[in-house]
Amino acid sequence: MTAVNDLLATALSRRVSSTDALGALGLLLEAARATHPAGDDGGLADLLPPELARHRLTDTERRKVIGELSRTLWGQRTLNHSLIWALSKSADPVILPVLERALNRAVKSGQQDAASEALNGLALFWPDSAAAVRYAAQYGQGDVKAQAEDLLERWQQDEAPSI
Repeated sequence: MTAVNDLLATALSRRVSSTDALGALGLLLEAARATHPAGDDGGLADLLPPELARHRLTDTERRKVIGELSRTLWGQRTLNHSLIWALSKSADPVILPVLERALNRAVKSGQQDAASEALNGLALFWPDSAAAVRYAAQYGQGDVKAQAEDLLERWQQDEAPSI
């Protein structure tokens, strides 16, 4: 668990390497939920150092990473879109309220990158995320508004009865 603790410490720091650490955590969170044939690392060896590419998060580590990223996001004034991306990679339902709040704050404060990442994460939780996406479609600006409208339109088409 030391490697994960080190990654978390770096990811939540103000160091230049924090974005890389968030990227590694996001990939590990995604790998924790993915299923691959034996011996297939899903391409992690191409993206991470060998010791990290071989590491698979335990359930305890996964919950700790999700909890720490969520707590950090709740406390940020300027939302870190890389942190939102990493958190979204978990696709864990416990992040739904965190992403909804992040989207709301990002839309209100005009933080376009953070709002866009939150929308990407919320897309994983349709229809539970519908109200938050509608909020972004109504109150968002520019690309965020268009992204939210596009998501709503695609979901509406998916729900339309076929003729």
